Amino acid sequence: MALTTAEAYLLVTEHIGQKPVLRTRFTTQAYFVFGAVLDLLQRGGLQIAGGRLALGDPTVLTTQPEFLKPLCDRLQADLPEAKTPEESLKFVTSWTIANALYEGVMAQLKKQRDVTPQVFQNNLKPHVIAVPQPASRQRVRDELVATIRERRDNPGLVDLWLILAQQDALRWVISDHDLPGLEATFADRLAASSDLRAIQQLAVTVGGVIQAKKFWMDSWLS
Repeated sequence: MALTTAEAYLLVTEHIGQKPVLRTRFTTQAYFVFGAVLDLLQRGGLQIAGGRLALGDPTVLTTQPEFLKPLCDRLQADLPEAKTPEESLKFVTSWTIANALYEGVMAQLKKQRDVTPQVFQNNLKPHVIAVPQPASRQRVRDELVATIRERRDNPGLVDLWLILAQQDALRWVISDHDLPGLEATFADRLAASSDLRAIQQLAVTVGGVIQAKKFWMDSWLS
């Protein structure tokens, strides 16, 4: 399965710079996992019920590549027991899931020549980072702008927009000149689609789950 949203999110987000973001930053990792969740949602493996993430077609989750097994196993274990939207999305903060997903997406993007693996050494241990090719990063940005401006039917990039908007990160991806008009166009699209509003609400819930986990970690470390 092509993880359109997750792959695009990596290409516009990851960098080597002073410090990689997707490999080492908790918040960005969680939104990366959420990107893969939205890919599974678009393919019918998941659904939204009462604001909660719920199981859909079981064959979608059981026929995924090995690197998606930690995510799919957790979905199948957690979702039948989840009583609230927050409980249905707690897994997005799992480092194990994020790491397996990163390895799998990096391998796929390397095959497509969209990234170059590069070793990054921090204070703890070396990490292999998927460094996006500049042309690949720009391609995703251009396609994202065209999808929103021209109201194209491209669920993966529409979902990418929602994730970046929830992170308040669109300003780092879209030029100051283009962003206001694109936001207005997307607002019209959002108003016309209850399905899109349901996905947006999931993104808001993910933001709350991430914030709650960060508060817990700060309390535990203090």
